[in-house]
Amino acid sequence: MSKKNESILHFALAFTFLCWHPLTQAADATTLPPLAPAPDNSYISAALGNGILYGTSLDTQKPMRWRAAEIRFGPAIDLFGLAAGGHLPAGGSTRLDYVYYNEGHPDNNHRDGYAAQMVYRQKLHPGFDLELGAGPYFSMNRTTVNGTEIDDRRLGGLFSVALLTRLDQLSPGLSIRLAYNHVLTPGAPSSDAFLVGIGKELGATHVSAPDAGGDRGLWLAALGGFAQTNQSGPGKRLSYALEAKKYYGPWAASVSAIEEGDDGVRVNRHGIAAEGWYVQPIAEHWSISAGAGPYLAVNQRDSGNWKVNGLFSLQVGRDLGQGVRGFADFGRVVTFRNKNDADLMTIGIMKRFDL
Repeated sequence: MSKKNESILHFALAFTFLCWHPLTQAADATTLPPLAPAPDNSYISAALGNGILYGTSLDTQKPMRWRAAEIRFGPAIDLFGLAAGGHLPAGGSTRLDYVYYNEGHPDNNHRDGYAAQMVYRQKLHPGFDLELGAGPYFSMNRTTVNGTEIDDRRLGGLFSVALLTRLDQLSPGLSIRLAYNHVLTPGAPSSDAFLVGIGKELGATHVSAPDAGGDRGLWLAALGGFAQTNQSGPGKRLSYALEAKKYYGPWAASVSAIEEGDDGVRVNRHGIAAEGWYVQPIAEHWSISAGAGPYLAVNQRDSGNWKVNGLFSLQVGRDLGQGVRGFADFGRVVTFRNKNDADLMTIGIMKRFDL
């Protein structure tokens, strides 16, 4: 690994600490905050665009074919008390973003992944804001190397610059997002992309708590849908899961029993997963969540032994009242062995049981 790449990796790991430090502070608090955020203390955006992959293992630049996309959301966090201590410029603020980033479909590369970014926002003008973001990016790339197809996983950095054009006259907190993303990953190609999208600042004046009793009791859920192995050949198959989840303000913890189904070639897997979640209200009765954790599973079409994998999840939920929620879930099973990773696309319904 080159000295430059070592520096980038160390930078990404340092940002991992910065991202999790505020979360551990929140976990140690005696009283957790309510699910509904305080005014203007969170943000969500979606953007599409185009770009290129270049560098390591590529003999020429590879276009993203206008399929680059990102979804980001996260709460405002006063990092190390900088704002409260008066150490930030006027109009400056910090935020922790959770990002799903898809780098398009360049030839022989299908890379996407999840990032956690610390974001600094600076108001430039009543109608414009500038954002700078950086943090670790865990990517997965389905590619063929020396004739063998793998799902190459890497830890690198995602660096972002965005100009926000405010549209408060249409809706408070609404903005057009013009963004540039740069990915730098040791041992893998780099990428640059320009994206255009819509963002929204959310606060208690815009979003109320999805369910006043949401923190009470235990939520039980049933999910069903499809699984897709991230390698050529196997098609979609039926997949389902049962889940128990407990909410703690904007945080949650879950345990799931998962059946991924049999693709007839590479994967016939089932197991137990435990995930930690961050939950962000995005509209009246709607929320989006990000979850991650270990997944202990056995693949009958592999060694047949129980192995620890990873599970990353994005979930959009709708409160239906009477302690019932419906949701759509996108999960990514990561085996850390460059094969047999899978996407889980399911919908579900959950019911609260007061203890």
